[in-house]
Amino acid sequence: MRTRFPYFVPIFYFLADIAGIFICFYLAYEIRFFSAVTTIFPVTKGIPRLGLYLQALIFVASVWIFIFALTGHYRRRSPSSFDRFWETTRGVSSGAIIIIATTFFYRGESFSRLVMGFAWILGIAAIHLLRELVYRAELAALRRGLGVKKAVFVGDEKSGRLLFDKLNIQPAWGISPEGFIGGDETQYDYLGPLGKAEEIVKSLGIDIVIFNLPPARQDFIIDFVLKSENLKLEYMMTADIMGIMASRSESGQIEGIPVLRWGKTPIEGYARVVKRIFDIVFAAIGLIALSPVVALIAIAVKIDSKGPVLFKQRRIGRNGREFMMLKFRSMVKAENDFNNEGWTVENDPRRTRVGRFIRKYSLDELPQLWNVLSGRMSLVGPRPEQPGYVERFKDDIPRYFQRHKVKSGVTGWAQVHGLRGDTSIAERTKYDLYYVENWSLVYDIKIILLTLKNILKSPGAY
Repeated sequence: MRTRFPYFVPIFYFLADIAGIFICFYLAYEIRFFSAVTTIFPVTKGIPRLGLYLQALIFVASVWIFIFALTGHYRRRSPSSFDRFWETTRGVSSGAIIIIATTFFYRGESFSRLVMGFAWILGIAAIHLLRELVYRAELAALRRGLGVKKAVFVGDEKSGRLLFDKLNIQPAWGISPEGFIGGDETQYDYLGPLGKAEEIVKSLGIDIVIFNLPPARQDFIIDFVLKSENLKLEYMMTADIMGIMASRSESGQIEGIPVLRWGKTPIEGYARVVKRIFDIVFAAIGLIALSPVVALIAIAVKIDSKGPVLFKQRRIGRNGREFMMLKFRSMVKAENDFNNEGWTVENDPRRTRVGRFIRKYSLDELPQLWNVLSGRMSLVGPRPEQPGYVERFKDDIPRYFQRHKVKSGVTGWAQVHGLRGDTSIAERTKYDLYYVENWSLVYDIKIILLTLKNILKSPGAY
């Protein structure tokens, strides 16, 4: 059952999609022709038969299912609820656009485009909700061990330990890590020495071998794979979290010679223009919408303690250029020395009364919207550091300066994972590099939504 279960899961998602498409299309028909909507959009050509729309549903369902299959909706689903919702939204929207465009060339029966418009919106909701029911059932099955693949780590590098922990706490990936071959014998999850790797894999009935070795031991990987071809194993590789394999890489070939290319960032050319437009639009909207709040905070800061309203400090942005970052002053006047270094700590005695409140809800960050509007920062990106720290970290942390390929952000991928202030620079850099090398506009929206969620759900920045 463990090996067959995964093959049935896509069928359940497929059936859920078919049901969702039927439900949204039927409701769209009812809303268009038998609801209060008719007072806004009168029916002028009579009410068409439901059967006519059900016949058209065959074409609609075929387009949507084809789009879903083509874009990988029936593969392993992401543990992120945002990613699952966005996947559904993008798939339904792509299909709806194609269907609406097709109706312009159809010369048969006249169909209401409003029905398709309502089906578009309802389809996102209905298909997503039904998929979530299947996802919850799948997750429950995975937690019971159905469809789970057993994996071992060969080697004991730091990145493997990190992946081991993540797989242990997130069953949605469908991988059960059994332990480590090689490494520290005193660890509770130690399975045996490298020399007995093949024997251990056979005895435990392993499905996936995750190589977690330093570059000097790559010969072991080749030897193991060649010797264990008859075991029908899957293979994965990890690398040190600051190694080159943390980068977004592309495999290909030149004249038949395999090559691996990395180091590119997606935020180039037109993508940079798109990101800049996004920043300008939403920073401007934010400044206008929040102007009363900004004014009240400015007054409160001025009344609460001596010193300027704004805190200014030199920071390092894209390509190592310095800029002056703006925030509401939340500490005593001495903090306003822009050459002063030092992160804030929990219960920092330098905070003012107003400062404690505005830092708790990140309201001290609002003036940074002006930094965004003026082009010195972006809404999303690696958080800017002070010049002294950058000089220190670029020598101590491998690939640290790669995070400066893009503009610094008001919020970022590291921040939504709790890495801010006096936290591990190596960990923060890992998240920053992942963002730099995997950027997309949807990724920015996701980070902004997660930031708002974190502020509202568990405020407490210091």
